[in-house]
Amino acid sequence: MGPLMLDVSGYELDAEEREIIQHPTVGGIIFFARNYHDRAQLRALVKDIRKTANRPMLIAVDQEGGRVQRFRDEFTLLPPAKAFAAQKEGQTLALQGGWLMAAELLAMDIDLSLAPVLDLGFDCKAIGDRAFSDDPQQVFTYASPFIRGMKEAGMATTGKHFPGHGGVLADSHLETPIDSRDNIKHHDMTVFKQLIDHKLLDAMMPAHVVFDAYDDQPASGSEYWLKKVLRQDLSFKGVIFSDDLNMKGADVMGSYSERAIAAQQAGCDMVMLCNNRQGAIEALDGLPQTQVPQLETLLKRPCGEYSDLIRTERWKSTQATIQRVREDWLSSQG
Repeated sequence: MGPLMLDVSGYELDAEEREIIQHPTVGGIIFFARNYHDRAQLRALVKDIRKTANRPMLIAVDQEGGRVQRFRDEFTLLPPAKAFAAQKEGQTLALQGGWLMAAELLAMDIDLSLAPVLDLGFDCKAIGDRAFSDDPQQVFTYASPFIRGMKEAGMATTGKHFPGHGGVLADSHLETPIDSRDNIKHHDMTVFKQLIDHKLLDAMMPAHVVFDAYDDQPASGSEYWLKKVLRQDLSFKGVIFSDDLNMKGADVMGSYSERAIAAQQAGCDMVMLCNNRQGAIEALDGLPQTQVPQLETLLKRPCGEYSDLIRTERWKSTQATIQRVREDWLSSQG
């Protein structure tokens, strides 16, 4: 599979997108809210992408819950991660939430929800209630069952944003945040380490954050963080994704082709560039035509259709439970 993940513009593929998807360097497509009208339309779009590619293709989405849920109508509205930690039976509910999120996407032939967020809450605008907690042990406590639920459904897991995005106020979508703390390895990063040690993470997404006590490059383009810390020190064997290289947090890495090459050379197996067609084409032209067989480990296993899923007792009971968790959370927020 090719090392580049891109987006598409709407509900259907246009002629240029068909040509791009057929390029061997493209190995994945990520969806946004603009790609979703209803389940029938989404199923047709996924089918068209797979037929056009005519080879294995990772299809992904950010379907975390709360404010980061791209598909809403005709899907279960999910609570944010922090809502599980607020519940008395939070670990059991987190497992159910992970299973439900993954099962609904897999039934639409989508391989991945890029989840869970393993950052600490703190006051970071980009993270907030996407985090389970601002305490590392609590994040591990609730992320572990959420991950197990995803795996029960048959979905690979992606921890983000290594080694931790929660300690900066700036939003890496809008600027390049700098985290000057020198204790991140013994605080934020401990969540990632524990989950790696328990073999619960299949993929990792680094942060577009500069940790200047260690390196002058964002973690997403840093050999120090990806090759030295993640691969060598933590012995992570899974796939490394870059975050979206069109984000302002990646501006310091150069042009779009330079960003893609830098991320790949730093240790990313798959680089992502979205919401910028010209930038994506530039990256496509700049990246060497390599193949990354390990990406195939993230492909979904065969499963039934959505119509089959929603007839099961597990879906019915879990969906009702998770709806209650969401309603409780919304009520608690006023």
